[in-house]
Amino acid sequence: MTGIVVALVLALASPLEPARAAYQSGELAQARAELEALLYPLQLHGDELEGEAHLLLAATYHAQEDPARAENEAVLGLGASHDTKLDPLLYPPDFIAFVERVRTVHRERIAAMTATRRPPSLTPPLPSTPEPSAADLALRGTASPSHGWYLVPFGVGHFQHGRRTQGTVLAVTQGASLAISAASLGTALALRGPDGRYSAGDASVARGLNISYLVGAYAFAALYAYGVLDGLVLTPRAP
Repeated sequence: MTGIVVALVLALASPLEPARAAYQSGELAQARAELEALLYPLQLHGDELEGEAHLLLAATYHAQEDPARAENEAVLGLGASHDTKLDPLLYPPDFIAFVERVRTVHRERIAAMTATRRPPSLTPPLPSTPEPSAADLALRGTASPSHGWYLVPFGVGHFQHGRRTQGTVLAVTQGASLAISAASLGTALALRGPDGRYSAGDASVARGLNISYLVGAYAFAALYAYGVLDGLVLTPRAP
């Protein structure tokens, strides 16, 4: 069982995988919370990844019957990555048609948003600085983020403090553990009969699913505790 969990964790390479898994399994509230945490404030790097996140959040709003927010997120997603092609294996046909309508209705707005992301040809690109120095922070008058962010799961605190590698590892591992636990619990509950009991044939399968649920839940709790401990205790604070 541990080998299966490790294999699934290693297979999830994108910070959007936990939200994508939650959306596919119908856990819309969880998918929405994870995507909003990644986008507001923005924790993603690259127009394509940001555009995919906005479109996934638009699909979540669309499934929750919130068309106004879905339309706005679809515009933001197309504006970030206007060449994005929706995966028909992930999104239902009605949402794909919805996005194509948004693309047509808001063509000018999307084009303007895309243009603002492209630097002028004569302007040199800004240097990539994943972690600003102390001198840069002093010149900008930027205060250090609160350590309270470390209490938020999925590596949010590490991202806020510029520790992107640790944040990505925590986001992927915690998200995978939570997704495995939720999927196992949901499947186990679905196997119950009208009387709340398992049939003789489903009992052994249910036991395995319950073990998987507990392993995933304990793994998520351990990873969350480690993230809090690493951020609040093990990491020295700046003077």
